[in-house]
Amino acid sequence: MDIRTQSALLASIIGLALGVSMLLRPGRPRVLTLYSLFALTAAGYYLSVFFHSIFPATSYPWVSRIALGATVLVASLVPGAAVAFFLEFLGVSKGTHLVGRRLALLSAVLGLAVAVTPLADKPWARVSMGVWVLGALLTSVSLLVHRVRTTESRIEQLRLTYLAIGAGASVLFSALDFLGRYDIPFPTLGPVFSTLYLFFLAQTLLRLRLMDLHELLGKIASQTVLAIILAAVFTVLTAWVDENTSLFVFNTVVAAFVILILLDPLRTKVEEMVVRIFFRERFALLGALGSLRARMVTVIEMSELTRLALDALHETGRVTHASVYLMAEDRPGYRLLDARGPYPAAFLDTAAARGLLFAAASGQKAVLRENVERRAAVMRLQAVEGKRYRDELKRLNDTRAALVQMKSGITVPLVGNDRVIGFLNLWDERVPEAYASDEIALILEVAERMATVLENSKLYEKIRERDRLAALGEMAAGLAHEIRNPLGAIKGAAQCLDPNKIPGEDGEFLDVIVEEVNRLNGVVTAFLDYARPLKQSFGPTDLNEVVTRTMRLIQNDVPATITLGVELDLHLPRVDGDAEQLKQVLINLVQNAVQALGDGEGRITVRTEKPERFGDFRSASSGDFVEVRISDTGPGIPSDQHQHIFVPFYTTKLKGTGLGLAICQRIVKNHGGTISVQSKVSEGTTFIIRMPALPAESPATEALGPDGTPAPSGRPSRSLPVPDELRDTPAPQSPGKTDGKPKREKRRRTG
Repeated sequence: MDIRTQSALLASIIGLALGVSMLLRPGRPRVLTLYSLFALTAAGYYLSVFFHSIFPATSYPWVSRIALGATVLVASLVPGAAVAFFLEFLGVSKGTHLVGRRLALLSAVLGLAVAVTPLADKPWARVSMGVWVLGALLTSVSLLVHRVRTTESRIEQLRLTYLAIGAGASVLFSALDFLGRYDIPFPTLGPVFSTLYLFFLAQTLLRLRLMDLHELLGKIASQTVLAIILAAVFTVLTAWVDENTSLFVFNTVVAAFVILILLDPLRTKVEEMVVRIFFRERFALLGALGSLRARMVTVIEMSELTRLALDALHETGRVTHASVYLMAEDRPGYRLLDARGPYPAAFLDTAAARGLLFAAASGQKAVLRENVERRAAVMRLQAVEGKRYRDELKRLNDTRAALVQMKSGITVPLVGNDRVIGFLNLWDERVPEAYASDEIALILEVAERMATVLENSKLYEKIRERDRLAALGEMAAGLAHEIRNPLGAIKGAAQCLDPNKIPGEDGEFLDVIVEEVNRLNGVVTAFLDYARPLKQSFGPTDLNEVVTRTMRLIQNDVPATITLGVELDLHLPRVDGDAEQLKQVLINLVQNAVQALGDGEGRITVRTEKPERFGDFRSASSGDFVEVRISDTGPGIPSDQHQHIFVPFYTTKLKGTGLGLAICQRIVKNHGGTISVQSKVSEGTTFIIRMPALPAESPATEALGPDGTPAPSGRPSRSLPVPDELRDTPAPQSPGKTDGKPKREKRRRTG
């Protein structure tokens, strides 16, 4: 059996396997069925060639004649199967399909006429039939070339170019192989190229991403080189002892051991060499990702981590846009930490990130824009069939909108402690499908390590903050002692003087001295309050009750020109907190609002609510939050001051300490919540306190309200009386509230 016969047998077996594997796929489309027909026809041709080779006419005349006729007949069926497949694959018009069927019928009739008549024994008839078959196969190649020239998608052009080159190479080497049958010396390559092309064609149908095809080509090339090297090793060790059976067996065992030892390291080196030679940019990206993964182990600072990662990725030339988003501390959403290339949106709120968070919750490690767009195109066609498809289409649109905002082609959620703490975004805007599957796998490893470093960085920052506060507390205690003693002496001496005995306006300076001493003493007290550790007593706390008590306590300090309003969500769940410290936060924020309004008329509104927005992907029981909003109609805060107002000792007041909001933020953070500000100049200010809610309680017996009706579920009864001026009265539904929850408003009458 020569090499020509063996290669024909190999091609027939692989073609049969490919065709049957496609037929066994459930719910296969028409294009896969036609591919199976094409592969099985090609396999039948090479199988008939094999039988014709092993049954020569001199020994088996009738068997050889039947095999020859089968070879001619099946060869005539190959062009029809190929044209039918490519017409369906390219989506050509129905009229062209009719021409293709006529071509297939004509080819089959010609093949049958030659196969069953004495013409099969005539060399000129077989040559003529071979020329016809090769010419008809070139029709398929022309279809691919025409589509390459007319398509607008660059990715589709590259994919079809690969297919056209492969088809042309298969036809060319099959023609040369056909000529070799007439004593024209040429190596048998037709079955090899045809088999490789059928395999690549199958992968094109199953792999929608061009970069995966690039990876496949690289693997085929590396495996081919590896097979040649290992075959050479085996040949060297066994070829020279083929006449000595015992020595041949011994050397075969030795060759097997050598191959097993060399296989893994040799495969790694060969794959690296192939990628380095044929895919240089991809090799640079893989090297950068591997180096970055190792260097990130030694990094702890968050800013240094993002700078290192983004610089390494951007310098490879495969990334035109790179960015890192982290969960914001002051409001729900994700803030841009750093970026390379054109800057994306500075902030991505939780509502905009809904699709990405849903994808992360469903287990997706990465979100690719081309996959989202491809899936959305399918869902648009099916959206009319049911609500499930419309909901999925909406999620896909939300996901794509978030990717566009972040200028991302691939987004990897950074997951820490069962929640999305940020996003790593990469994009090469030059090509839609920029990264192969092995590159994406390395990107996922880098993102996983980045998430770990970010979590460690947060813990490191907490430890630094604790140490800083401890040192600050020690300094504050000594400083307070050194300052308060002379302050007490100054104040005592000033109070001992009689202003009536001091002539002129000099007596008023005594009041200034006492006032400034009191103010400085207040600064020292606030400094001590901020520096000393918080003494907290946590427990299930009703925020509605905390708000009610605080408003009753502070009502007399609110000027008559200011209207104080309270809106309570009666279905608000409890929180785990310290009521006294939360009361301190509310008093501070309301007093700030009063000072912002000054002597003019205005309104301060304190509202509790349970926001209905898509949070981080924890379970539903641990992902609920409640909010307290303190709003005023004052002059507002300039946007350039928003990032500084919670910084200790930062103040815009003439006599402020700059520690009030810092203490509020510290208390809220210790409760596991966040405090943020929303404000525009001349439009008022809103401070938002957001805290995690406790799971809803299920009372054993239903509580009854004062009028005998069931009380709202989970709402504790008020244990303290409420003043008349703060009695609950129905309030109109606010325009922005459409959830239908009952609300109350408490008004203080103005004079």
